[in-house]
Amino acid sequence: MRRIWKCCNDMVFKGVSANPMEMINIEAINGGVVFGGTTCFAGQQVRWKRPAFGEGYGWVLRDFAGLLQAAGGEGGLIFNNPMMVEVAAVRAALQVCLELGCIEVGVESDSQTVIRMANREYVIDATLECFFHDIRFLASQLGRVTFACVKRHGNAAAHAIALYVTSHGGAFR
Repeated sequence: MRRIWKCCNDMVFKGVSANPMEMINIEAINGGVVFGGTTCFAGQQVRWKRPAFGEGYGWVLRDFAGLLQAAGGEGGLIFNNPMMVEVAAVRAALQVCLELGCIEVGVESDSQTVIRMANREYVIDATLECFFHDIRFLASQLGRVTFACVKRHGNAAAHAIALYVTSHGGAFR
């Protein structure tokens, strides 16, 4: 559906005309591109290539006063979508909180959709169910866990760690 929506927007706003059925067929072939070959998407030649370092995430653990207690992340991973990266970071942070014996934990993320899924305001996406199962299990082992959404600049330290581990690969804590 996203491809058809993008096709319509390209036609209306950019004047690029593409056949919607072509978009559906391309979507069916590995998410829009043919591995190892070239294909035409929205009038452009596209060749798939492996991302240089993959993706990664970072997390930061602060105390009640906002002082840094721990930080970590993992890079060189491949995820299906950005929400999966956010949820993996939440799970990793909760695992560390459990190891450190934290009692009250406040999880902050700049992904409003992930936070609403964690708070059971939205139905959990099927691709994220296993992550949320782990998160709920970890949260049940801790005393009190709250989930809150913050603006992107409020998550700058975690983004800096994610940038580092994505460019260098590996995991650290």
